[in-house]
Amino acid sequence: MICFYLFYSYRNNPLSLDMIVSPMKGKNEFTVTLQVKNNVGQCMAVKVSTVMNPSIKYLSAHAIYTSCLCSANKYFWDIQVSDNTALQGKAEVVPAKSICPDDEKIFPVTSYVETATQKIIVS
Repeated sequence: MICFYLFYSYRNNPLSLDMIVSPMKGKNEFTVTLQVKNNVGQCMAVKVSTVMNPSIKYLSAHAIYTSCLCSANKYFWDIQVSDNTALQGKAEVVPAKSICPDDEKIFPVTSYVETATQKIIVS
């Protein structure tokens, strides 16, 4: 029974992440888009960020977003990269208090983390 539950949990992730890195006009500058999709029928509070990397400079700010996610949303960063590297995006389900409206049906799990990694090659 425990094996089935773990398999079930793994196969039914509450979040899906898709990271796209698109070149900008500047040398070794990119726009990073991280789409976070809610895979359950309840809203959840999420904290979305990227993992710090010494090869990456954030052109505006190293923003960390917190929002109430009921379907899907996209989060953006503009970066400049000094060397070939990998960027990791992260979405974490956090407690919904003061983030999601009180009248929303809220997903009860508050300790789930999903990541996506994208390699970036500089010219």
